[in-house]
Amino acid sequence: MPRRSWRWLVPTTTLIACALPCAGASATPKLKVDLPLAQEVQRVERSAQVETVRALAERKQDRRDAARSEARELRASADVVDAASAQIGDGYAYGASGPDGFDCSGLTAYAFAQRGVALPHNSQAQYAMGKAVSREDIRPGDLVFFSTAGPGASHVGIATSRTSAVSATSSGGVMEHSTTDAYWGGQFVGARRL
Repeated sequence: MPRRSWRWLVPTTTLIACALPCAGASATPKLKVDLPLAQEVQRVERSAQVETVRALAERKQDRRDAARSEARELRASADVVDAASAQIGDGYAYGASGPDGFDCSGLTAYAFAQRGVALPHNSQAQYAMGKAVSREDIRPGDLVFFSTAGPGASHVGIATSRTSAVSATSSGGVMEHSTTDAYWGGQFVGARRL
């Protein structure tokens, strides 16, 4: 039987020590970072940051633009209300559009013309313009319509608040009145915003 040489045998403890990592060292091999890949990651991250900042700036600008637009609309509405209110006390004249007498659609056409908006001299034609507004969302400057002479929008006025309007009435001339009282509230047809 051949003799085994002990000098060629490696003790088991030495093998274990070589196979296991040193205390505190990671058991997984360290990955070498590919330099071009790291630069690409940084470029993508910078690009994402730039896009985020750009999107935030655009959103802020959109808000500013919306606020300016709303302010212009409110000023225009106030001008229309002022133009109609300035006619309070003028008489009613069928088919008249001012400046000394008005019918209902003549008054609204006159007031909007002061802001450069042309309206037809007919309440039903005006009812087809702009966009519909719910009764709860009426604001000054909206057109408010009533059915005072048969079905449909036979009378029109300009809202001065959610519950009042200026209109040229055959019984009292140009006046401010409620839009929710027993008479006008029962005749309400709808409102439009131009």
